[in-house]
Amino acid sequence: MTRLSAHLRVASAAGIAAVAALFGAAPAALAQPDPGVPAAGTVTPLVDCVQDAPLGAVTARTVVLGYRSTASVPVTLPAGGGENDLTSGAADRGQPSTFLPGEHHGTALLTFDAQAEPALGWRVQGTVAAIDATAPACTDATVVTLNAPSSAEAGRSFVTTAAVSRLLMGAADGGSVGFSIDGEAETVVPVAGGSARAELTAPAAGSHTLVARYLPADGSGLKAATASTVLTTAVASGPLSVAANSVVAGSTSAVVVVTRATANGEATVDYTTADGTARAGADYTATSGTVVLADGVREAKVRIPLASRGAGSPSATFFVLLQRASTSVGSASATVLLPAVATPPAAAAAGPADPAAASLAIAGPGDSDGPASALPVADPTARAAGAAGQDLLLLIVGAILTVGGIAGVVSVIRGVTLNNANA
Repeated sequence: MTRLSAHLRVASAAGIAAVAALFGAAPAALAQPDPGVPAAGTVTPLVDCVQDAPLGAVTARTVVLGYRSTASVPVTLPAGGGENDLTSGAADRGQPSTFLPGEHHGTALLTFDAQAEPALGWRVQGTVAAIDATAPACTDATVVTLNAPSSAEAGRSFVTTAAVSRLLMGAADGGSVGFSIDGEAETVVPVAGGSARAELTAPAAGSHTLVARYLPADGSGLKAATASTVLTTAVASGPLSVAANSVVAGSTSAVVVVTRATANGEATVDYTTADGTARAGADYTATSGTVVLADGVREAKVRIPLASRGAGSPSATFFVLLQRASTSVGSASATVLLPAVATPPAAAAAGPADPAAASLAIAGPGDSDGPASALPVADPTARAAGAAGQDLLLLIVGAILTVGGIAGVVSVIRGVTLNNANA
């Protein structure tokens, strides 16, 4: 290797950083490989483009490298270790050593003396990519970076974008991008500001390949480029619905339930409360948020705090609404009914009875026309017939006992005895 080529090799390290900045990722060549990780798939080296710059007696050739890996996990191939070499001169010149699954472009940039090494190639796992003037020029080569969801709901639309760049030259303007799934008819979208955006419909449940193909404008001199990714689709989760559980008197919260017909895939929906005859802040707390139903989950509960309502408050209603769902919505609102709050019964106003009046107003058994005995019903001195006269006689006895002494008592006893004889 000449002194110039050694100098260009040093300069290539700065070029790697520039390419990394262009594509928004750290250069794989700068990563520290782990020699203990075995290869787990086929890695194919790619030459994205070359650019020659004559410098007197030598030609400085700059090359941008990429690769395609069929492995499902990162593959580590140490540079210069026999499976990842340059075919002439130094085997390790900063080429990538960690290879991620899929197709990647602009992963490394090398500069060397094309006259000293006219037949240089990059050999990875036995496959050689020739680095010569037959490769596309970097002023014309393009690369597509595809941005799409990894999964989508079958039958529903999703958005994907493709950024188109000219290697070492920034974004590409003009032309269009054709988006397709599994080789079906393309959806062609013009490129504006270096990118194109398309809304596609996800196919039936399964694994699919999404492809974005850059189609240069006529006469532009740019080269076509493609990018692809795997798209997994799942059966629709079914329409979402929301319903409110019954609210009983004294409840501190209302419960609403968001459900769906099936538990396939993930579904999300926003919810919010809205006043009816019930008012936020007075009857309940205004609440909003997002419900996430993970794969395998069919329902989720949301609690709405309720305020303490005063006695006599009438029944009232408010609503819970669904918005911005990731899937279809069958029932978008639920009505929450707050029951009326009862008024406690008034205490009965009853004053103390007059003892004298009570004694005269008590009716005896079988006596509906006048006052009955003032004695208890079970008292043996009370009689069904002539009870009023007996009671009056006893009252007189009480008076005599108070003021008449023993002589009066004897007289009363004689009177009672005579009365019983006549009876």
